[in-house]
Amino acid sequence: MSYAWQQPYPVRTTAPVSLHVVAIFQYLGGLITLAIGGLFALAAFELVPELHYDTSTGRYADVKPAAGVIFAVFAVVGLIAIVLGRKVQRGRNWARLVLTVLNLLSVAAGLWQGYTTGGSYGVTLVSIALPLLFVVLLNTRAARSWCRHRTY
Repeated sequence: MSYAWQQPYPVRTTAPVSLHVVAIFQYLGGLITLAIGGLFALAAFELVPELHYDTSTGRYADVKPAAGVIFAVFAVVGLIAIVLGRKVQRGRNWARLVLTVLNLLSVAAGLWQGYTTGGSYGVTLVSIALPLLFVVLLNTRAARSWCRHRTY
């Protein structure tokens, strides 16, 4: 008697909670970055004149070129953050690895900043708390399984 063919892993329809948490924070970070870039776009198009008033000379400074470049950089970074969040939520292993490396670099930068500035331990712990949490969440068994086999 033969049994019906079964897949080696059960197919899931949604990502595990750990990846949803990381993706939501990526979406929020990307949207905040886009909003900050929008402020620079307002300055570039001179819609908010107070943003480029030079109080030392009493005249308006020409900030159009610099604000336009800064807007473009913020827009690209914000869109990349949103795309990485979506890709990790959809189960792309390369996105999980990229986010893991970026968060490890963020932890290392926070530790280095705490070491070089001689700042308090509280500030250093706060600056590395979320990136360290994201590294842990991206490397749970469920997250690795979802990104490799669409299972968990």
